[in-house]
Amino acid sequence: MDEWLKFVGTGVTVFILLYVLARILSKKLISQMTLFDFIAGITLGSMTATTFLSDNVTLSKGALGLLTFAALVLLIDYLTLKSLTIRKLVNSQPTLLMDNGKILIKNMKKVRFNVDELIAELRKAGVFQFSDVQTAILETDGTVSVLRKSDASPVTSRDLKLETAPVSYSHVVMVQGEILRKQLNASGYSEAWLLDRLRSHGVSNLKDVLVAQVNHDGTLFVEKTE
Repeated sequence: MDEWLKFVGTGVTVFILLYVLARILSKKLISQMTLFDFIAGITLGSMTATTFLSDNVTLSKGALGLLTFAALVLLIDYLTLKSLTIRKLVNSQPTLLMDNGKILIKNMKKVRFNVDELIAELRKAGVFQFSDVQTAILETDGTVSVLRKSDASPVTSRDLKLETAPVSYSHVVMVQGEILRKQLNASGYSEAWLLDRLRSHGVSNLKDVLVAQVNHDGTLFVEKTE
C-alpha cells in the first residue's frame, strides 16, 4: 500500500513540477518550435520519465536535475536575446527556397527540403502555381513564408487588366547594432546610404539600433533600443 501511495505521490509531484516548468519555459515548447526548442522539449520529457520510472533516481534528485535543465534553457534564451552571434549558433537561419518564381535547388538540398514539401507549403499559403510566387522562405521554425507576385495577389489586378509594379520584400539590414551586409547588398543600397538614413533618424551610435529594415519603397524603418 505504501508503495502505491509513493507511486501516486511521485506522479502528482512530477506532473505539477513539469507543468510549472512548461509555463516558465514559455509556450514555444508546445507551439512552433526551433531546433533548440525541439531538443529542449525531448530532453525535458526524457528527464521526467527517468525521474518517474527509475528506481535509482530519487524524486529530489530528479527534481534538481529538471530545475537545473530549466535554468540552463532560460540562460540560453536570455543569451540569444542579448547576442546576435549566440542566436545564430543556437538557431538556424532562414533559407530562400524560391526567388522570382524560380526554385533554388541548391538551397533546397542544403536544408533537405523536397519539391513535394514545397508544393504542400505553397498550397497552405493559397498558392497553386509556381509562377505566382515572387519569394518563398523557409523560416527557422519550419514554416514557409510566401510572397506572391503583384499580378497574382488576392486583389484581382490581373482580372481587371491593371498594370502593376513588380513586388519586392523588405530587408532587415541591422539587428542589435550589427549591420547585416548580405541583406544590405540584397536591398540594393550601400552602407553609406544606410548610415546617412540612420543619422536622419537621430542615430549617432549603431549600438542604439535594435532593428533596421529597408522597406520595398526604399524607406528605412528604425527601432531603437530602450
